[in-house]
Amino acid sequence: MPISLTENALSADNQQGTPILSETPQRLNAKYPSKNKVTGIEAILLGILYTDGCLSKKGKNSWRFYLSNTSYKIIQIFKNCMIIFFGLDDKRVRISEKIINGKPFYKAVVDSAVCGEFLNSRYGTFRTLAFKNEDGKKIYPPTKLPFNKYSDHQIISRFLKTAFSCDGGVNLYVAKSRFGYKFLIRNAYIACKHPQLQVDYHKLLKVFGIKSKIIEKDGKILIQGRNELNKFKEKIGFIKGVRITQNSAFWQGFEKSKVLDLALDSYNNPRKIINLPGFEG
Repeated sequence: MPISLTENALSADNQQGTPILSETPQRLNAKYPSKNKVTGIEAILLGILYTDGCLSKKGKNSWRFYLSNTSYKIIQIFKNCMIIFFGLDDKRVRISEKIINGKPFYKAVVDSAVCGEFLNSRYGTFRTLAFKNEDGKKIYPPTKLPFNKYSDHQIISRFLKTAFSCDGGVNLYVAKSRFGYKFLIRNAYIACKHPQLQVDYHKLLKVFGIKSKIIEKDGKILIQGRNELNKFKEKIGFIKGVRITQNSAFWQGFEKSKVLDLALDSYNNPRKIINLPGFEG
């Protein structure tokens, strides 16, 4: 289901004023919200925070939202989410840009005790990276996605669409067998090394009948095959306008949704992709 910033997720029906919060200590264990229904705009914000964004303590009494990205589209979506969901003035979202290796790199920062405390008390930590304990053992924080098979499917779709647009992508390239036969590698994926979140993403995709595979050594959840990719496109997909970064040698700068279309079209005519100049050799 296509999602854009002009749809109902950003409509007046989903707008929420700044909540009044009491002081509560930071906790790491998230619980599924039971009474407070997750709105569309909140699901999009969560999709960013569990991937490219972060929320951390700033001093004793405040919190900092931080997002860095090569896509200004994602930065703008984050800004709009913070403004609409929390009722913030647009000046509260500080956006900066710098050039790295000749390409723009964006950063968005929001400092807010009220907003940070609200999300932390509702979901716990958004940290996904491992850290070492006192014994030097690598451990992952007890982070988990706040959705399950009983959650609103439209809300789950919005969350997954945002998460895949931030930390996911499409692989479409030519490989060779040991006999020199050329064939196409086609899949969609989301990068995630956190063991619990890998399982959570796998289960949420299953809600839509999408089969996926957890590739632990690569830190990815993979969707492959014509039927599965088509279901992914129809039920989740990527945010329009979000482009593939420099990590892809051939598709850099192309919209992720467009490359997904090409991957699906290639099942009808694989030679159209195999014979592209960039894949010669």
